[in-house]
This record gives sequence, structure tokens and C-alpha cells, in this order.
Amino acid sequence: MKTNAKDYVSIAQHFFTAYDAHDVDGMLALCADGALGRYAPYGRESVVPIRGGIDVIWRAFPNAVPNFRVKVIELIPAEGNTIVIQAEMSGPIPAEVPAIAKKGQDVHIPHCYILRFDANGKITRLDAYWDNTVLNSIQASAV
Repeated sequence: MKTNAKDYVSIAQHFFTAYDAHDVDGMLALCADGALGRYAPYGRESVVPIRGGIDVIWRAFPNAVPNFRVKVIELIPAEGNTIVIQAEMSGPIPAEVPAIAKKGQDVHIPHCYILRFDANGKITRLDAYWDNTVLNSIQASAV
């Protein structure tokens, strides 16, 4: 199957629709075996398998923030097999964060994802970037 940029955009949209629905199995179905991911705020060398690595984080989100949402702002076809996605993660924060948000207040955190696909249209690599200020503040206030 020869996949083109239009197909990659559609697959990426399906991935983020599943993410918004907290459907981790649906997200994983769109990933190739051996796919890797990196959440950049965790460190430049934080590349881990998606299965058994990043999917653990995806499964934890609904427990940490039961009403979190994922909104795609823009999907941008890049060169070759790459799509860049501007998205917003949002939801009520679980703890009071002085000068940032009150407990239960919705926060909106802009994210940038870079997805790379194989010739069969499966995600082989996911890189995510976001401003970690709110999350660091929540973690610090819980100590």
C-alpha cells in the first residue's frame, strides 16, 4: 500500500480523535510494531517504545485528569512521511497551583507533535513538545 500525505493527515486525525476519546487501544492500532516515542520535556534522550512506554502515560491521563481533552488546532503535512500537529491538551487540574490555577480549573496546554509514518500508514515515531510550566507547578504544589 502506497501512502501519501493526505492519508497521513487522515491517520493523524484518527489518532488524535482516539486520544481525545481516551481510546489507547485505538491509538496503538495506528502505531507500527516497534514504534518509538519521545516526550521532549522528559529529556532529549527520553526515546522509549510506544507500547510498554508511552502508552502507560496515555492510560494514566484519564486517572490523573478524568476530563482531559485533546483538540487538534492544525495538521501540517511536512516532507515525506511526516505530519506536524498543533494541538491543545486541556482539563481540570487536580490540585491548587498558586498564581496559576485553582483546583478543578481547566488549563489549556499547547502541544506540538511530530508523527512519522511507514509505507503502510502506521506511526513509527511520535515526538511531543509542550510548555511544562503548568505541570511542574502542579507537581511542586503536591509536595
